[in-house]
Amino acid sequence: MSGSIIEQYIKEMEQDVIFDDFSVKDTQMKLPAIKHKWIGRLIRHKQTIHELEREFEEIKTRLVSEARAKSSYNVTAPVLEKAVLKHKFLVDKRSDITQAKLVVELLEKSEKLFTSMSFDLRNLVEIIKMETL
Repeated sequence: MSGSIIEQYIKEMEQDVIFDDFSVKDTQMKLPAIKHKWIGRLIRHKQTIHELEREFEEIKTRLVSEARAKSSYNVTAPVLEKAVLKHKFLVDKRSDITQAKLVVELLEKSEKLFTSMSFDLRNLVEIIKMETL
């Protein structure tokens, strides 16, 4: 799932960062909206991570309680937790969390890219001005 989101975002970012001498003004005018779009996605994915981690902890707690109730002998909480972490649902949930963190990492790095793009555009404008003198 997230792998395809990462690929989709990379392709979309490629379109957002392309500019040349003729599109400088348009790109400068669109840059705040582009930044807003990617920051919004970053925050939404951070919310997703928070929700996934909350679900993970709730399910882990429930599985530990169920394992304790079914156990015929007394087992310590750390041993039960270690055992339930191997449950397929928790393994899948942990994988989802890892994938969501990769998306967030991509978006955080892209935020820096779009911020530096302002400076790149300004430098290009300066070069164009110097060439027209």
